[in-house]
Amino acid sequence: MTGQERTIIKPTPKQREAFGIADKNLITLYGGAIRGGKSYWGCLAIITYCFKYPKSRWLILRENLPTIKRNLLPTFNNLLDAGFRQYVVSFDMQTMTVTFNNESQIVIMAEGFDTDKELNRFRGLEINGAFVDEVNEIQETTFDKIIERSGSWFHSKGCPSKILLSCNPTNGWVKDRLYEKWKTNALPDGIAYVPARIYDNPYIPASYYESLKMLPRYQYEVFVEGNWDLQLKTGGEFYKCFELDKHVGKAEYDKTLPLHISWDDNVNPYLPCGIFQIHGKEVRMIDEIAGVTPLNTVKAVCNEFIRRFPKHDAGLFIYGDATSNKEDTKMEKGFNFFRLIMDNLKDYKPTNRVLRANPSVVMRGNWINTVLEKELHGIKVTISDTCKKAINDMVLLKEAADGTKLKEMETDPKTKVRYQKVGHFSDLFEYLLCSAFAQDFARYQAGDVVHLPISSKSMPSKNSY
Repeated sequence: MTGQERTIIKPTPKQREAFGIADKNLITLYGGAIRGGKSYWGCLAIITYCFKYPKSRWLILRENLPTIKRNLLPTFNNLLDAGFRQYVVSFDMQTMTVTFNNESQIVIMAEGFDTDKELNRFRGLEINGAFVDEVNEIQETTFDKIIERSGSWFHSKGCPSKILLSCNPTNGWVKDRLYEKWKTNALPDGIAYVPARIYDNPYIPASYYESLKMLPRYQYEVFVEGNWDLQLKTGGEFYKCFELDKHVGKAEYDKTLPLHISWDDNVNPYLPCGIFQIHGKEVRMIDEIAGVTPLNTVKAVCNEFIRRFPKHDAGLFIYGDATSNKEDTKMEKGFNFFRLIMDNLKDYKPTNRVLRANPSVVMRGNWINTVLEKELHGIKVTISDTCKKAINDMVLLKEAADGTKLKEMETDPKTKVRYQKVGHFSDLFEYLLCSAFAQDFARYQAGDVVHLPISSKSMPSKNSY
């Protein structure tokens, strides 16, 4: 290639980073959001390997042929036209095989699982490696078959096996097998994940960024922000009436208002503390603290609270799980979870507002869903868009068959400790609402389901702040 041709192909800094990482690993997953240059990166890498390793043979795979023709081939052909076309000896559209003048080949193929569940088309396939575009759309068995076939082509001296993957956030085997392990630093040697979002692609025009803001909030969080831990509503949610567009926004700290902090007595996967402020009947969650090992102690989380909110003198109220408001046999005689919190935050002159007993999960869940849907009795909820764990809890927590919460468990790959995956921040959110608006909750329990908001001026409540 000439110097002039090289200037046409300009990988982004993120793509260059991913090329370097792929050189050091067998399997590299790239992406996690739309328009991060995933297809371009994968196709360019495979073409590059063809020139770097003469007589090598590579696979490019996508779910089906229509998607290949609509989405993949235009990108691939654009790359050929940018300087590689002159080295193409043949491009057989029947077999979708490209042969270069150094005898390297690329086979473009559809998974076609709907018509080939036995994966017969992979039998006898000999390749050095592959690029699977949108790997989240293919079957896990297909991925394993690609691992099996990669490295089976022995005609390119010194050519390593390489498997490149691209994807959008997904809640399937890719998340379980790759993303979750990356998040916990548990990916096996030889496997890497390179997160890339639209912001990593400098070739995207500003007008496109603006148009994406018109997406529904769920889609924007998943596909633009690349939020793997959030998922689109699929049904069965415990908080049926929680909506990102309505209940998530800006919720900034006001030093003139009291702070309300709520806790869930839990240490795995973290010790959670939610920080709220209440103005009239408007509840704003302004911050969250998740103390992970070794900072999953009351003292460590309280120290973090002090660091974030030093010298706050407008009042402090404490809420949480009522079952922890008793003497704890694991602690020194006379101490319990909330006594420790009160002692660590004594300079704020805190007031304990933990209920004597936790209300029924079903009852409080129904009440909170009504509050979220109709702002019952004027209660309005806003969770700061910075409180990612709390938002994920509100979206991901599912309902069990009996109307309670479905407690899905997970095991930490390093410590082997089992813990509840989601629901810790949403629990402490419920504890706060049920205590701070105890009169309103009692009215609901008594059968008062008036749906029109009642002004706090006409209905004063000692639970409004």
